[in-house]
Amino acid sequence: MILKAFSSRHHTLLFDMDREFVEAVDEQEEFSFIAGFNLFDEENEKAVATVCGIFFDEAKILNEGEDIVELADMLDVDVYGAMDALSSSKIYNQEKSPDKEWMSLFSCYLQRVYVYPEYRNTGIARYIFENMEQVFTHCFNTPINSFVIFPKPQQPDVNDNWDNSVDTDGSMLKRMLQVIKKDGYKQIGKTGYYAKNCAAEK
Repeated sequence: MILKAFSSRHHTLLFDMDREFVEAVDEQEEFSFIAGFNLFDEENEKAVATVCGIFFDEAKILNEGEDIVELADMLDVDVYGAMDALSSSKIYNQEKSPDKEWMSLFSCYLQRVYVYPEYRNTGIARYIFENMEQVFTHCFNTPINSFVIFPKPQQPDVNDNWDNSVDTDGSMLKRMLQVIKKDGYKQIGKTGYYAKNCAAEK
């Protein structure tokens, strides 16, 4: 397989200097950014899986006196719900391990983890979750504090928009929960969110 990473921060910055400079700066991008990766079959170049998340720079947020939940609320209701649940959870609020205590850490809301139908039941999803922290840390220099996800089966439409999949018997969701729980994700209270702390003292 081939992995191709992408990020909203990896693009050419263009500023309209007819406006005041501070008005041209995207402040939200200072505290969070979108990033992910796509997996492709090396032989036929078909899409195997796609992962996308929103990363919050916790050190910058703390140093600037900002609030991670308020910043999430500026994005959309789903991101707000995820970060609100995460930031108030016992999963998130644990003592950090000595090797990560002084790192500039990021927390990530996983918006999408999708394996294309012909590649399911082959261990791809398990591989993604087992290696996700290392992939993101390596590709984007983002040592991870916590991941949070709201598991829901999705599928792309003809315009590459993402819709909820039909899961009448709940088998797709059941399989998703099996994969993430095996990787150490735990439900946040009685919410539908699940989280994993990567920085806690083991």
